[in-house]
Amino acid sequence: MNGQAESDPPDGTEPRRTTRAQQRAATRLALLDATAAQLVEEGYDGLTTRRVAERAGVAQSTLMHHFPTREAFLVEAVTHLAMRLADEALDAIDLSALQRPERRDAVLDQAWRQFTSPGSLAVLQLWFAAWNEPEVAVALQDLERRLGTILLMTASTLFPEQADDPRFPALIDTAVCLIRGLLVGIPISGRDAVDARWEAMKPLLLETAAQLLDEPAAA
Repeated sequence: MNGQAESDPPDGTEPRRTTRAQQRAATRLALLDATAAQLVEEGYDGLTTRRVAERAGVAQSTLMHHFPTREAFLVEAVTHLAMRLADEALDAIDLSALQRPERRDAVLDQAWRQFTSPGSLAVLQLWFAAWNEPEVAVALQDLERRLGTILLMTASTLFPEQADDPRFPALIDTAVCLIRGLLVGIPISGRDAVDARWEAMKPLLLETAAQLLDEPAAA
């Protein structure tokens, strides 16, 4: 050691100090990340401001300072977690492989794994909560539009010839709704039974997709 503080820059200049705005942003992100972890581990029923604050290592009053109302907290927490999962899914799923008919089965399996991940199943609980909590319903309404736009734009880039076909967005919506509907049955029938139902339905979904996606090639 030469007497220089470890946090000091090597050129001897003054170390950068974290601004209050940066501190607030870091605390806010820590709270949102803690919310995601709490939701995954204990479900929606365990999602309380006290537990989230404890997990983030801050006082409950700090959480209330960043999110004055439970509604504001839920809206941003739901959006934060769902958008993070969407980013992870887009990174994990090779959507470009949909252009090759022989690879579509594998792409759907990739999507199924993402939708059945612990984080995705935790988020699904919020769709049930929306029945009784209007603030959650409003958040999900906006989120559905955002996620739908991202998915449709990505698919339209891969299949520009089909992008103007009114059946194209309906096909994407069918796939998403089918998977989401199956997930609802996991607590009732169990994961193995739902996985088996997915395997039985997947060929029908692939056949429907081929009728639209391969039309130009057939012509």
